[in-house]
Parts: sequence; C-alpha cells; structure tokens
Amino acid sequence: MTATYRLQAIHIHPVKSCGAVALDRAEVAATGLVGDRRFQVVDTDGNPVTQRQQPSLAVVRPALVGGGLELRADGRTTLRVDIPSSNDTAANSLLGVPVAAGDVGDEAAAWFTDLLGAPVRLVAMTEHSVYRVPIPGIDVPLGWADACPVHVANTASLRWLNERSSEPFGMDRFRPNLTVDAAEAWIEDTWRDFSIGAARFGLCLPWPRCTVPQVDQVDATRHKEPAKVLKQHRWCSEATSAPEAFRPLLEGSALFGIGCSVQPEGAVISVGDEIAVHDRGAPTIPAPA
Repeated sequence: MTATYRLQAIHIHPVKSCGAVALDRAEVAATGLVGDRRFQVVDTDGNPVTQRQQPSLAVVRPALVGGGLELRADGRTTLRVDIPSSNDTAANSLLGVPVAAGDVGDEAAAWFTDLLGAPVRLVAMTEHSVYRVPIPGIDVPLGWADACPVHVANTASLRWLNERSSEPFGMDRFRPNLTVDAAEAWIEDTWRDFSIGAARFGLCLPWPRCTVPQVDQVDATRHKEPAKVLKQHRWCSEATSAPEAFRPLLEGSALFGIGCSVQPEGAVISVGDEIAVHDRGAPTIPAPA
C-alpha cells in the first residue's frame, strides 16, 4: 500500500533571502510555486546578495498585494514593488549563470541600499526571463532558487535535530517551500516520486545546507546551530548514489530536506492535502542512528 502523509505548511519567498509568506494554497508554475523567488537583491556586479553576506535581509517582510509586493522592515517606510514588464538588465544566479531580468527601479535600490549599508539593486524575473539549471542532464526552469524549484522538509527530522542540538531552532531557519510531518525522521530522503493533490514531484535530491540556517529569521542574529548538529549527524562525505553531476554540490556539505521538480503547471496544492509516495530509493547518506 502506498504510504500517505499530509502537507503541514506552504511558504513562498517572493524576494530571495528575504522573509517568507505563509499560504493556505499555492499554484504550480513552470519554475516551482507561483510567486516564489521572483525578486533578488544584487550587488554592483549583478551577483546575488543573500543572508550569507547580509543577514539583515531576514528582517524584510513581504506581503502579496495585487500582482506585486509590499516590503516592510522595522523603522522603515513600506516599499511597493511590481514585476517589470520587460528585461533591461542581467543578473547572475547563485550558480553564476547570467539571466536577463528587469531592474525594479531607483526607489527599491535606495531602500535596500539603506537597509544593508552597501550599494545594491533589486531585480526581478519577468515573463521573458529564462533560467535553467546549468547541470548536464537536468533541464529544469527556475526562478532565483538555488538549484531545484521546490524545497521540502520534514518536521520529524527537525525534531530529531533539536533533541540533539545545543540550542533550539525552528523550521523557518531552513526556508522550505513545503513542510510535512512524516512521523519518521529522515524518511523524506528516500522519496523519489510523490504527489500532493494534483501536483507530481520528482528529481528529489538531499539539500546541502549553507550558513543561512544559522541566521535567526526574526531578528537576523547569527547562531552556531544548526550547523553544529548538522555537521555531527548529517555530514555528506561521499554522494555515490546521487547523479554524478550533483555530487560536487552534496559532498562536503550537511544535508537537510530535499529539492524537487514539480508539475504540471496550474496544479493547486493546499495545506492538509495528502502526500502519496509512489517511489522510493536509497538515501544519499544513511539516516543517523
């Protein structure tokens, strides 16, 4: 019998590395979930600026307003932004691929420059922007996400880590799109093909963690956890079971959650939907004892 679980939460991050927006339902786009990571802050060379360099991005709170966003941060005026109608610049993805994009304008640039204390611009992927993962054999369109359209995490795995960590931390540190409670920790690492409502998920890979989960998503302070507990229990030295093209991304990193493709475009998922797992495989690293 196919195992079933339920979808516990949905989040999108309209501006890469800024705050999350919780949703009761989400529509599937060609690049993942509608509205996820359409905007990105870039430096004067067009490179992405994230919480890796600027933890203060965590305090930016987006709100969906019409077809655009309102961005808020304590002590600052509210900024209203919209997706530009055309591409007039180029910005790099996190993997270093130049992508045609639209500059959101001087007001947005000044707002983020003042917040971060460094000259930056805000750019957006327009309907004319095209970005695909630059990994041989993988043909997946993306927004400004790192390497997979949708990130899925399991609260049972989060509980497992918290029971062994030196300080508590929440799921928001990992910034997933979809949160499930599969009861068994690390079972998500075995998922290869699963569905939620009318949406089908595949291309499941364990997700390598950078320094962003060390940033408190409320006050932007930096912590030692979950890096310590992940390094102790979830370190990947060899990823021989993963596709060869992905091994450099996984080896020498701590793993938490899975990255997935999703289809078809237009499918809708809702909090509370059943999750049916159709195919499983061996995890890249064994579940910790």
